[in-house]
Amino acid sequence: MMLGFLLICLTTSTLATETPIIGIISQNIPLALDHFSPGGTFIASSYVKWIESAGGRVVPLVLGSSQNFTELLESVNGILIAGGRSNIENSTYSRLVTQIFEYAKAANDDGDYFPIWATCLGFEFITLASTADKIRHLARCDAWDQHLPLNLLEDWKESRLFKKADNDILNILTTMNVTSNFHMYCLTMDNFTRFKMDEFYIPLSTNIDKNGLEYITSVEAKNYPFYGTHFHPEKASFEIGYTRPNIPHTREAILANGHFAQFFIEEAKRSKHRFNSREIEEKSLIYSYDSQIYTGQIGVDFLYQQVYVFPV
Repeated sequence: MMLGFLLICLTTSTLATETPIIGIISQNIPLALDHFSPGGTFIASSYVKWIESAGGRVVPLVLGSSQNFTELLESVNGILIAGGRSNIENSTYSRLVTQIFEYAKAANDDGDYFPIWATCLGFEFITLASTADKIRHLARCDAWDQHLPLNLLEDWKESRLFKKADNDILNILTTMNVTSNFHMYCLTMDNFTRFKMDEFYIPLSTNIDKNGLEYITSVEAKNYPFYGTHFHPEKASFEIGYTRPNIPHTREAILANGHFAQFFIEEAKRSKHRFNSREIEEKSLIYSYDSQIYTGQIGVDFLYQQVYVFPV
């Protein structure tokens, strides 16, 4: 009965809001930036801009903070689990993300539409979260600084993520080097089946790493509005600097990667969540945090051009 309700929810298009707000989870600040906020956490600004580019706004979910995460989850319209280098198996970060993932599952089971978008590290986490034993499920690979067209799998035509994409977008995504990969571990089709992720997700595309290994690059959940890409759709528009000179910034790359932001925000528009007041909403939005740092500048040359930092 519940499964049938979920399937109906996933195929209808009722919008609950035109101005969705997305929660983004912060991560422990890396050693290269620790002097900006010792022991603090951060969110790459490119993820915030990516959400804003499609008409959304952002609330940071600050790891290790005194925020009331349950209250925030009931107020935002979706979650973005960003890329990065955090421990996804046993850490303060993994425990918070697990809490949020389980909240999203339970909310959707109760008929409360609540989407998740997961990029790179986030992709690794949501696929791990679907396994019974939560054991390491990735294979060593070389997909670092690799920019490729997608090899769409058979199920893409019926997928929510791709089936309504414009033909021009699909042509770009499948013929041009526009998706940016920056990872040294990959999810193979063998592991996808071996760890029974096929019971939860549908694989939608693959790529080949520098050594000839095929790996999965996008998935969507069968019965939940959960989506993941191992590539980085935010980088084409917003990570422009000397540390990542090979990221494609062509008109086609920006257009095609924008599809994913627009798709996710359309999903978030179906969430009925609201803040209890305008005052609480404004206090929670990332605009209230005076914490942006230009980290692509000479002398820092961090892998992100700009970040938000959050002190402990």
